[in-house]
Amino acid sequence: MISTSWNQLDIGDLLALEPAGTGRWRTRHGDSNLNGRSYGGQLLGQAMAAALQDVPPGREATMMQFLFLQGAMPQETVELQVTTLQEGKRFSSRHVRAWQGNGRTVLDAQVTCAAALDAPRHGEASTAPDGEHPEDLPGLDDVDPALVHNLHRLGGYSRDRKPSIEFRIPEPRRQFAPESMGGRFRFWMRASQPLPADARVHAAVFAYLSDWWLNFSSLGLHLRDLGERKLYIASLNHAVWLHRPVRADHWLHVCSTSPGSAGGRGLSIGSVHDLEGRHLASLTQECLMAYAD
Repeated sequence: MISTSWNQLDIGDLLALEPAGTGRWRTRHGDSNLNGRSYGGQLLGQAMAAALQDVPPGREATMMQFLFLQGAMPQETVELQVTTLQEGKRFSSRHVRAWQGNGRTVLDAQVTCAAALDAPRHGEASTAPDGEHPEDLPGLDDVDPALVHNLHRLGGYSRDRKPSIEFRIPEPRRQFAPESMGGRFRFWMRASQPLPADARVHAAVFAYLSDWWLNFSSLGLHLRDLGERKLYIASLNHAVWLHRPVRADHWLHVCSTSPGSAGGRGLSIGSVHDLEGRHLASLTQECLMAYAD
């Protein structure tokens, strides 16, 4: 058994790994969600942290592709095995597989790191309005309860928050209004505590953050049509592309859009920018979304 907490503040503790053999790592702390399973972002962050342990210096994380295979139990240790897929002149790639208990596989991931190259650059513009600053915006605690009282019908969504994540919501009256929810949701977030100046730590913490409210764009627009029904949701797969180094303890603007959902699956696509408007990362997540009754 390991320690578990919804209210754990220190993301460093939540992502901490112990050596357990060659290329093998073991978790120390669980981070539960409101459904009693491990928060998906913790698994993402742990897989990223494990993959980066032996990557050569000067190669920063650029991509992670991740499958959620079975629900992880926060009270159980996760065992992670890392193997080398590629060790080239510019790229290092790792495969991560993790399991619990008697061998129940909970995740499978591939992570790539690369040396920076002199190359052309471009990036999409931020959707944050000029002059908007997250510290001037409300958090979940500050939003009118009447606007968010139905969130519990969207699987694990609620007014609860993780103190390890600072979260700000622009225009909550518009964004949470049923008639305005249309497959798009934007917000600001960052780690709530300062992090060491280590690019690998920031990559792992960003992976942890990347699961936070990303798939709301797939779910929120259906809230007005649910009636008294509820949706069951679970993350199926997740991808992170890091275009530039990310400071996970600095404010990050996320705009998530959903191009569609069908057959019990919804897709959300996120663009991540910093306060200066630089395009830092892109995210995708496919989630299971089906009526719970």
